[in-house]
Amino acid sequence: MATETLLGQAGIAGRQRTLALSIAHRMRVRTRHISRTWTARIDTQAERAGNPALAARAVDVALRDAGLGVADLGYLIAHTATPAQPLPSNISFAADILGYAGPHIELRQACTGFANALMIAFGLLAQPGARPVAIVGSETGSVFFDLEGFEGQSGQIVNLVQMGDGAGAVILGPAGTGTDKLHAAWYGALGLHRRPGLQMREGGSDRSGTGNAGPLIFEHDFASVLRDGVELFDAGVQAALGRGFEIGRADWIIPHQASGRIGSQLAGYLGLPEDRFFVNADRIGNTGSAAIWIALAELRARRLAAGTLTLALGAEATKYMFGGFVHETG
Repeated sequence: MATETLLGQAGIAGRQRTLALSIAHRMRVRTRHISRTWTARIDTQAERAGNPALAARAVDVALRDAGLGVADLGYLIAHTATPAQPLPSNISFAADILGYAGPHIELRQACTGFANALMIAFGLLAQPGARPVAIVGSETGSVFFDLEGFEGQSGQIVNLVQMGDGAGAVILGPAGTGTDKLHAAWYGALGLHRRPGLQMREGGSDRSGTGNAGPLIFEHDFASVLRDGVELFDAGVQAALGRGFEIGRADWIIPHQASGRIGSQLAGYLGLPEDRFFVNADRIGNTGSAAIWIALAELRARRLAAGTLTLALGAEATKYMFGGFVHETG
């Protein structure tokens, strides 16, 4: 959905529309995928576009790409910040759609959920007789925008033009069972005693101080994210170095898809060619949990040459977490 169409669907006009278009231009986000129906102030996803449905579809596509069926899986790991409901887990509904009867787990995490999921998957796959593990990240954050709450809320307008809905998945097998390889992965946090850079305070069991009234919304501390965000990429680079991988060796770098400009910004900061950075946020928005997996899938669809090295550098402002991995095409 193009920005102009999105603003029309959301009923954004006047000064808010001008501001939104200006923000979209600065962030270089032209279009994004949105699952919301836009029929009410607070509404739901279109048919077959809810979070569990998107997650199930992504897993199904990844399984077919791997030449496997759902019965071949030994574990299903999910991560999302926008589940269909608090309980049962979002992935339990996705498992229903897939017809998957095995064990599953869900992380309530956004842009670095992929890295935490990898930590769990590596442990599972190290066991004798381990079966393949599916990891899926999915987001449907568009329903958390209050269509009557944009007046004077520039942060919500940023969220509206930046964020996208979607899901991405990957299938991992024990070492030596596939063609592509993950050489290294890491996950870390720098948020001790820091105020969240992104949070959603409504809807939890702690109702104090929030009133717990009105629609759920994302709250950004943009100043803190701008000031401290680059530290997360520095931490990711150091983590890669600590595992024997220098970023200059990467044929491709997938950064956290914060905006369409993130590639050029990081290229300048890290002193690397911009054409090495793979960015799709300009086309599909920042899809949070799904972003890294979707980007990797798009790269792999290009039929990269054997030995192509891709470095993923994830970052999450909720409590300033970072993660990444090194992928080699087989």
